[in-house]
Amino acid sequence: MVRQYKIADWLVHGGHQYEFFKTGHDFYCTNPDGSEPDPRSLGRPVNKNVNYMKQNSMQEKRVDIIIIRAGIGHKGYKRLREKFAFNKPPGIAVMQTFLPYQIPGWTKCIVWNSEFCMNKYKADFPKQKHFYIPHGFDPDEFKNMNLRRNGKMLAAGSLFKQRERVLGYSEWRWVADQLRGKSRLIGHGNDDEPESIGSFELKNLVKIYNKYSVFLNTTTRSAMPRTRAEAMMCGMPLVTTSNFGIDKYLKNNKNCIVANTKEDMLSGIKKILSSKSLQDDLSIKSRETAIEHFHINDYLSRWEEVFEACLR
Repeated sequence: MVRQYKIADWLVHGGHQYEFFKTGHDFYCTNPDGSEPDPRSLGRPVNKNVNYMKQNSMQEKRVDIIIIRAGIGHKGYKRLREKFAFNKPPGIAVMQTFLPYQIPGWTKCIVWNSEFCMNKYKADFPKQKHFYIPHGFDPDEFKNMNLRRNGKMLAAGSLFKQRERVLGYSEWRWVADQLRGKSRLIGHGNDDEPESIGSFELKNLVKIYNKYSVFLNTTTRSAMPRTRAEAMMCGMPLVTTSNFGIDKYLKNNKNCIVANTKEDMLSGIKKILSSKSLQDDLSIKSRETAIEHFHINDYLSRWEEVFEACLR
């Protein structure tokens, strides 16, 4: 029988944490500033096993594990850990950044969502146990609905222009201009872009993925952008950069079109848009690849191994 853990966490990424909370343990979750989160703002169904609360209320709980996330800072973790009334729980760091961030010395495990990054940087953390867990999605939620696709390209990136160094905004902007009205963009913080159609809760997000004929991923320094895997799970034909070890899953002209320059991106998009048979073939291969490598069941099973290793 799987032990039920009590886990302290900070709400920093609603999409990813929606799947993470599906591990089913009892979570105590607060905002980075210590205020109580509003789960309705996440754009995802509410996980019933998560207790959203102020950090002060969290300190009154008995906790088995503290989740370490980028952006919280050592003082925030130390302050919380020292005030727990019953114990000093170990930590698990979630490393979803393309560069590692500093972690407290009492961190027992590090979870990387890029195997490339893990192998490159794990020697910097010799005292911790290391695990590779890519994003995981439920194929029954992120599904191919077989809707008639609209002959346009979709891309995704919140605060796209501000995160140019990571997301490849300039390449996307050039491609979008060349497509002349056949490009759309999802994600928050993109109000200045004429292609922006906003951000969506899960049900409508899946419909958007199913509506468009090709998905463009331009990321340059993102270890594993979840939007690419979401789109694949929904059966979107994919044009993508290849970096951070993604070539382990994606092969040019097999289950996607690899394009690392803006010219190749545009060429790949036009190739897909001009061929219904290629769209259909890449759609099938895209979803098959996502189910094989990014299935929620594998994701949850791997996380159970981490929880057990942290408390062993």
